[in-house]
Parts: sequence; structure tokens; C-alpha cells
Amino acid sequence: MHRFKNIRPVIAASLIAASLITSCSTGGGTEVPPSDTKAPTAVITTATEGSSATADTSVSETSESTEETTESTAEITDPDMTGVPVKKLSSLLIVGDTGYEYYHFVQSLADTYVGAINRAGQLLNGKANVYTMIIPTSMDITLPASVRETITNVADQKKAIDYMYGSINGVNKVELFDVLRSHRNEYIYFRNDHHWTADGAWYAYLEFAKLRGRGHASLKNDFTKREFDNFKGSFYRDSDKNKLLNNPDTVVAYTPNATNKIEIMQKDGTPLEGWHIVTDVSTWASSSKYNTFIGGDQPWSVITNPAKNDGSACLIIKESFGNAFTPFLVPDYQYVYVVDYRYYKKISSLKLTGVVDKYHIQDVIFCNNISSTRNKTLMPALDEFVG
Repeated sequence: MHRFKNIRPVIAASLIAASLITSCSTGGGTEVPPSDTKAPTAVITTATEGSSATADTSVSETSESTEETTESTAEITDPDMTGVPVKKLSSLLIVGDTGYEYYHFVQSLADTYVGAINRAGQLLNGKANVYTMIIPTSMDITLPASVRETITNVADQKKAIDYMYGSINGVNKVELFDVLRSHRNEYIYFRNDHHWTADGAWYAYLEFAKLRGRGHASLKNDFTKREFDNFKGSFYRDSDKNKLLNNPDTVVAYTPNATNKIEIMQKDGTPLEGWHIVTDVSTWASSSKYNTFIGGDQPWSVITNPAKNDGSACLIIKESFGNAFTPFLVPDYQYVYVVDYRYYKKISSLKLTGVVDKYHIQDVIFCNNISSTRNKTLMPALDEFVG
């Protein structure tokens, strides 16, 4: 089923060359399904600075299909987009009832990301395993090729990720682009918000677990599914509540059966009470429902799994895309530590090695969506935390 409701829908040289010809803009087992088709072709463009900010299907379909596999073998056919309205706004693209974020490659900021990850690998060599995952946004994953090929003033995310991964050494690189493409007819991104859904994050978790090599949790046995409807997210807001996007999403969340408890420290250094790994947001404002995941964007959180006593510990270093990913780590570790590098320095002067040493971390996971790697505020903040 396609993501549209009713219709549903070398590297460095090529990046630089495309930048010159295009105008700059700002801006162990497995749990399921469908196969990849050729990714849409797009040129890489550069932007002077980074910005931010992705899109559905039917909620119930992914939960069964996502149980075991990261990639599928069935061929996916893009929907016929004839007659589907396409609206190009300054901040986003609207196709039918689905929003998409523009992405522009900024080499200087991509290089900052690469430098921070390489330095993390060097600093933690012999101390902890380091993983990096760069999450593509929906435009290059779920937007049908017939439309994507007409959007020429944005970057090719696959080429951008290949450029960054090709420059990273001594760190485990979680490859997500092709995996997510192979599930592009599922509900892995919201329609009216820039984030991925928990089902998209689940496929990323499976790929991470495969690379880690110690097996993975079971979506069926280790989690309980929750659904919160009437979500109207960032695209709806940023489009000035465009009527095309007035088609609420459903937020699906998976509560770890081992525990739903989380300790959260806010930006002012005080604990955040009354929140959970997955909080019931059924009565919350329609714009706030992505906050069901780990209390939203907080500088420091700790999850303790009472079902394990082996001292296993991971650290996830993330921005908001990591919120939907974090719950899947809970069955695998006794301790899951969460740093939002955008705010962590507000509550602590510790850098990466200090956190790893203090909490005896074995696995460090950098979880960032590709737009963060072109953001002139976020990349310096990440670089500063790594130290």
C-alpha cells in the first residue's frame, strides 16, 4: 500500500561538480518485506547553511510486516501520480496529502560531522564500539520517482550519505538508505511531519542490530503497540496549515515490555516527572503527539532495564529522530543512556569520553537525520560534545 491516502503512494567530486552547475539554496534473524526499485535521480546542490526539517500509509499494515526483516524481495511499483496536486512552497514540497522536506548538501558542515565521528572513533578506540547512522528524509525514500525527478534544486541524499560514510574510518556505519527504500510503500514517515515513524525506526534498529552482531529484540514479544491518532506535525505548521495536509497522521509507538520507566533531566537541570519511555498522549494537542517518545527533546535521560543485570550499557547521541529509535534499545541493555547533544551542555560539562568512562558504556550510537548534517547550529554542537 502506498503512502498517499487513496493514491499512496568519485562521491566528493560528483557532489562538488553538481554544486557548480546548480543554484545554491538554503534551506541474527530478521523481522519482513518489499524490494527496491531504482532510486530517483537528482543532482547534489550546496546550501550556504543548514536548516531542518517528512510523511504515510495505513497504520496497521506495517506492524505485522515489520516483525523480522530489514529488506524484502517483492517488487515495489510507484503509484500513478497523474492528477495528484504538487505544490512547491519555500520550506517544503506538498504532493497530494503528504509533505516533503528539501535537503541541500553543505560540504563544510558535512565535513564537520565526518570529523566529529572520526574523532569519536579515535577517542573511544579500545573503550567502546562506535556506530553512526545517517537517516535519510522522506523525499528520497518515499516520494515517487516521477515526481522526485522534477525536483532538481535539491541534493541527492544517497550521494551525500555515501560522501560522508566514505570519509568515516574506524567506526561502524549503519546503512539505512536502501533498507528504507525497500519499505517505501509502508508507513515509515509521517505525511504532515518531518520525522520518521516508529516503524521506520524499527527497520533502522534491525540494521543496527545486524551490524552489532548480537541478535535483536522481537517486535512481537518484547513490545506492546500503542496508537495515538490526530497528529498534525511540523509540515502542517510550516505550511501555514495548508488544507492539503489537513489529514492527521497516527503516531504508532512500541512500549518495551521490560519497563516503561525513564529518568529525564530537563534543560534547567531539574528532573521531569510523570513521563515514560512511551507516554500516553492520546488527549494531547494534535501538534504534540510525537512527544510520546522518551519525553521529547531532553538533554539527558537514563533507562534501566530490570530484566537484565549484566552491566550492559549503550549511549545514544541524537536529535529528535533518535526519540522514536531509543525504545527499541531497551531489551538489549541493562542501561540505555540518552544524550541530546543540542542541549547537553546546559546541564553538564562532560564530553563524550567523560560520559563513556563514568557510565561504563560499551556501545555508542550516533543517530542523526541527514538534515542535521547541514545545520550550522547542530554540527558545531555535536563537534563540541565529542570534544
